[in-house]
Amino acid sequence: MFISHSTSSDDEIALVRDALAKGLDARNHTVLLDERIQEPGRPWQLKLARLLGECDAALVLVNEAALASSWVRRETNILHWRKTLYPGMVLVTVLVGGVSAGQLRASELRYLADDDVERIRAWTKDEVDRLVQRFPQVRRIWDDAVSAWLDDIGIQLREIKDESIFARIARELDVPEEELVELVPGLAPVLLASQMLDTHDVVKLGNAVLVARRGGLERDRVGQLATMILPVWVDRDEARRIVRETDGSVRRVVILNVDSPEIGKQYLDRAFCVDNRSYYVATAAGRPPGDENPEDYLLEQCELAVKDRIGMDPYQELGRPKEPRNFGRLFLVLDVKRCDLAMVHRVIARLHEKVPWVHVLVIPGRGVDVRERWPGSPDEVLVLDPPFEASHEILVKAVMRRVDECVQPIRRGAW
Repeated sequence: MFISHSTSSDDEIALVRDALAKGLDARNHTVLLDERIQEPGRPWQLKLARLLGECDAALVLVNEAALASSWVRRETNILHWRKTLYPGMVLVTVLVGGVSAGQLRASELRYLADDDVERIRAWTKDEVDRLVQRFPQVRRIWDDAVSAWLDDIGIQLREIKDESIFARIARELDVPEEELVELVPGLAPVLLASQMLDTHDVVKLGNAVLVARRGGLERDRVGQLATMILPVWVDRDEARRIVRETDGSVRRVVILNVDSPEIGKQYLDRAFCVDNRSYYVATAAGRPPGDENPEDYLLEQCELAVKDRIGMDPYQELGRPKEPRNFGRLFLVLDVKRCDLAMVHRVIARLHEKVPWVHVLVIPGRGVDVRERWPGSPDEVLVLDPPFEASHEILVKAVMRRVDECVQPIRRGAW
């Protein structure tokens, strides 16, 4: 059980933290607290990143300092992400030091307000005992999406035979020199995997892949590594919304205001932690206005893409196919740049008449006022406005193509 806190300048809340940890110890929980894993003179941030991805439960102490702490936000972002993808994970937020629920909802930790929230009004033994007794039963998490993601990245990195390459990869990820001592044989791949999932700079991630390739990692594994870590640049809060807000029967359409379907696919990869058990993707594109029957053409492309992904012959009638059980969500990435949005809305409605369970990710291009021009109800769609400029979108595609070049087989032939 991980405890997230910011108590270095708050002695009273530190006493609450220690009392809670002691009480949870007494209930046979293994409490992960930075004060316990930090050894004098030894680095610990890499260890911390690993524990955030592996713990079975978490308790977050929210005082005034925690509301302003970038470290607490980093920790809780990872923990809440895991909770989003694995609802059975226990994540309890405890308000202390007079912090109110309103303050929590108005802060950068507002996402914590959606889960279990408790309060300690005064630091007394009885109050701490009450909270410890109310703590939900914790079951070991063996295979949630984030833990599996870490494991899968580690599997690729373990194939690097030259251990000096781990330090070179770490430097590309801006790991401080004093942390490199933690990259010991056997543990280095796991620690680096954790660091990769906490690196949101696409250039650094791309360079880490290139170093792994130069360090002897086979092309197929380099491709797997790139597929798993490059989407980490996507903002996790935005990606989380795709998972949470399309889970019901109303919102099955996501509109992402970018130019490239490649970016849309990376949003989905980020949203589902590249866990292809949870989602699968089909792609289709429309024609610009002026072409003959653009609406029928777009619908035909959508139906062909869906048929292909669910195993139907292209000449079969689509009908009303049943959703494959335990197969994950099907997302149709729809490139409709220069298409009329009213037409796109009609096509999606016609598609949903036949395949009501398919999710659609619409790529309308930048500069389109989707909220004004989308003819349907605003409750039907989730609109995501990316927090980056067009130049960053171009940079991401450039990194993806540069990495892809190092994965392709060597082209032999005459000059």
